[in-house]
Amino acid sequence: MTTDPVRPKIVLVGGAHLDRVARSGVSFVPRASNPGRSRESVGGAAFNAARALARFGAQTHLVSARGGDGIGIAVESALESEGIGDGSLTWLDRRSASYTAILDETGELRAAIADMEIYDLLSPRSFRRSHLRDKLASADAWILDANLPDVSLAHFAGAASGRPVFGIAVSPVKVLRFRACLPALSALFLSRTEAASLLGLSKDTPLPDLAEGLFSAGLRRAAITDGPNPALILDGSARHLQSTPQISSIRDVTGAGDTLAAGAAFELLHGADFVSAVRVGMAASSFHIEAELPVDSLLRCRLRAASLPPATPLA
Repeated sequence: MTTDPVRPKIVLVGGAHLDRVARSGVSFVPRASNPGRSRESVGGAAFNAARALARFGAQTHLVSARGGDGIGIAVESALESEGIGDGSLTWLDRRSASYTAILDETGELRAAIADMEIYDLLSPRSFRRSHLRDKLASADAWILDANLPDVSLAHFAGAASGRPVFGIAVSPVKVLRFRACLPALSALFLSRTEAASLLGLSKDTPLPDLAEGLFSAGLRRAAITDGPNPALILDGSARHLQSTPQISSIRDVTGAGDTLAAGAAFELLHGADFVSAVRVGMAASSFHIEAELPVDSLLRCRLRAASLPPATPLA
């Protein structure tokens, strides 16, 4: 039960940094110079999810780490413009984090570099500051991304005290940081590749086997996406396949999974069952892919979710 069923208080902890995205304007050729366009904007898993939640009407507060540089100033400005509370910690002598992605002509990710050493400074001790303790204690839910060190993820998992805690995988490498706290998560949002990495299995492992592996590892709820292919929803002992929304055009897939997590978490806090919540999250994600920004109308997301074929239960 939230303190405000209309505007739940959600604290997000993790990445808020500069995204540099370059997209090829021709058929992508590896190991070659490809003409195209590039853009810069503030992103990061926690920031992307916080932005979507704020536009849905949630009261959001983000805790991250930044340096004393131009990127840090840009992040601070972006949080203010989106109406997101800023609980970030600043190290003036450090470089802020950044993410550089290369997309092919269809908008699919071909390569990326994550320069995010500053997030390693977000140790459990960092969150003992009084202003952060108060925000965390009054929140209806926490959303954590795997930019945090594993010890900090474990710290939050152990301190939840019955509060919903949602996880965002971030990448096949960083998702490993969730291994020790899977049973404490209310839900984990990840891709097929990230699920396989978490379990130490091949990326070609069938989705039902990945879901079974996650369940055996103690996770009770997960949404496992697979690009344009149907997603698999793990909901306790139940498994469901859910087809993805029709995408009119792919502008950018960066941050789509974070938007899915935001939409699903928002619906869960409003009493939706997990399958229905994930369907709304998938609809929000599809709008993000089409427009490069999260949709600001929850009604549109719910209507698109309602138009999807029913989820298919698996034996």
